[in-house]
Amino acid sequence: MSKLEDVMNRKIVRNIFNHYTTSGQERIDELFGAAKERSLKAAIGRMPVKAALNIGMKKIGVNQDMKDVFFTSPFNKQMVLNVMATIGKYGLKQPFRFDAPLVVVWNFTNVCNLRCRYCYQSAGKPAPDELSFEEKIDLVNQMVDAHVAFVAFSGGEPILGPRFWDVLQYASRFFHTSIATNGTLLGNKDLVTRIADCGARNVFVSLDGATAESHDFIRIEGNFNRTIAGIKNLVGNEHLHVGINMVVTKRNYNEVGKVLEVALDLGVNSFSHYNFIPTGRGKEDFDQDLTPEQREDLMNLLYEWHSNRRSTGLNIVSTSPTFARVIYERSQGKTAGLFHYTSDKADQVAGIIEYAGGCGAGRVYAAMQPNGLMSPCVFMPDVIIGDIRKQRFVDIWRDSEISKQMCDRDSFAFSCPYKTICGGCRARAHAYGNILGPDPGCLVYKELNEKTVPEIGKNRIEENLVESIA
Repeated sequence: MSKLEDVMNRKIVRNIFNHYTTSGQERIDELFGAAKERSLKAAIGRMPVKAALNIGMKKIGVNQDMKDVFFTSPFNKQMVLNVMATIGKYGLKQPFRFDAPLVVVWNFTNVCNLRCRYCYQSAGKPAPDELSFEEKIDLVNQMVDAHVAFVAFSGGEPILGPRFWDVLQYASRFFHTSIATNGTLLGNKDLVTRIADCGARNVFVSLDGATAESHDFIRIEGNFNRTIAGIKNLVGNEHLHVGINMVVTKRNYNEVGKVLEVALDLGVNSFSHYNFIPTGRGKEDFDQDLTPEQREDLMNLLYEWHSNRRSTGLNIVSTSPTFARVIYERSQGKTAGLFHYTSDKADQVAGIIEYAGGCGAGRVYAAMQPNGLMSPCVFMPDVIIGDIRKQRFVDIWRDSEISKQMCDRDSFAFSCPYKTICGGCRARAHAYGNILGPDPGCLVYKELNEKTVPEIGKNRIEENLVESIA
């Protein structure tokens, strides 16, 4: 047991955390901007948790200005409460599975103005049973109560969803909200202004090629220029952080560097590589998945850009857990992968890397479908773990046996020395036949287990993985 785990699992520490997330939560609220009770008892009650937060932030290099900002953010409060509730109830375990999802990707609607080739949602027309406005607001309230901190609106095209603006504005009071969009409608500057006015902090636009030919192959002819125009309008709004998302396959593998250059030219804040998951409409293109060698080369290219992000101003993110392993190896342990993000204080946060590394599906985040069904990841739309019309949001999460299995690295049906740092993408493993199996796009696994790697390009059906919601 590590020193951190030994401390956090002590009964007194867990009791303190339980207190601050139940009867003592008002002390947390006061730290994050609520009116402070002036009594000596209240002041003493705030001291332990404030001291702990200050120590933790100092350890990872957070200065006083950054601390001041931290304590003004409602979603930081949600994050603190979620972590404390988890440790209070379950202790500190490896890997760390939150008491409720820290991040929710909400496919707000199935409506979309495009019919993209790799759409995991097979979006287009509205689903007949999408949540009503009242049900959406109730879902937001349930997520607040569960201490969700980040909500990403996706789709379909979320801004086309009924009452989207009202829900976004309400949700932004409690969460760090972001939007994933195809960008084609954002040539209208009024829509961009409305996104910012409703409180969204990040907007991520899909750009799958550096030219009209490559992008439009996936997004339909004529949309490249519309997407670029939308990105330019977003970048021109000082209240928004803007990112480019790119799904990489064999068709556009050689254009990643060019898209990164386009991102620089446009002045966006981030570039996110998205694993190709053969699901939804993507099932038709299994043969376009990257080989393990191509994926490794891609991760190394992204690492080079990641290393230069301070000079370029472009943050690099990947949904591939493999990226964390490459970052750690290439930096000789100086940089660490924490979920899909990185920390340059690897030596200082070494104690939590073993808890935070690897795929976050069913562990850190969940996906909500337009009709209220929950899955562990947006790229597993057929793995349904519950229905908010029948169960409470947080109960679905806590009771999901599939999610618990995915978090138990000892239950994986393969061996790998990087299970705690990476462990492979569970959505890709599911698409290739076993949700607890290997990611066939991993070069390390291929070299260790050449004879048992699922063949790239062949869809093998996985059975009996959808939990009953009857």
